[in-house]
Amino acid sequence: MASSSLPLFAQGLTLQVGRALARRFEAARNHPRRKADHTLVTDADLEADERLTRALEAAFPGVPVLSEERATMLPETTEAWVIDPLDGTTNFALGLPMWGVLLAFLENGQPTVAVAYFPMMDDLFVAIRGQGTTRNGTPVHTREVDAAHETAFALVCSRSLRRYRLEWPWKLRILGSAGYEMALVARGVAIAALESTPKVWDLAAPTLLLTEAGGHWSTLDGGGPFPLQPGVNYRDADFPMLAAASPPLWEALRAGVHPRTASEHQKHSP
Repeated sequence: MASSSLPLFAQGLTLQVGRALARRFEAARNHPRRKADHTLVTDADLEADERLTRALEAAFPGVPVLSEERATMLPETTEAWVIDPLDGTTNFALGLPMWGVLLAFLENGQPTVAVAYFPMMDDLFVAIRGQGTTRNGTPVHTREVDAAHETAFALVCSRSLRRYRLEWPWKLRILGSAGYEMALVARGVAIAALESTPKVWDLAAPTLLLTEAGGHWSTLDGGGPFPLQPGVNYRDADFPMLAAASPPLWEALRAGVHPRTASEHQKHSP
């Protein structure tokens, strides 16, 4: 790791940016617009991205920053930052409180430090490889759940329901933030999260939070983006993935995920 103070710096910066976004959120000065890939972006996204990138480049000269709103291709490097300045932009733009700031430090293409801050819940999650995951300074862990546990629930994105038929015995919830969903699995609130179109900046920090809390994740095809590779443009690369509270639960849930037929897909499209 570049410095023993790196995790503390990452936490402080994430808190600063998250609190600045909260002020923008409460002031309702959001101006969403469509990007080329049809996802939403607001002025707040761009301002948060600028603030994060400038601070990281100043504190860690020569360490590249990979970001949804800026550089999407990793150069030849052994260290890098991956940021999502506003995970849950649609929620933010619509006035829903489930959104946050995601920040990850990578060594040799693998996340080793992760910070995720969700300002409206005042939840700060931190993970360091080999040292576990904390929420507001308290260690958190996933939970094991059997099929008969009626209070368990899983999280999905709306696109997942259109693309996949799920044979799961538990209730489903849609929250609109991939980072927050995986943080809830890490915390032991939800038992699983299914995302159909996440990108590397959606995954770098939350997946480390999850695994350090005892959970398991993988893409649906068994591959995955990590370690990130130099020279690859990750702008348009999606990694459909499933996160679960444990490896055995992941296996059981994966067996219940089935691609919809063309007619089923059309039926479930808005």
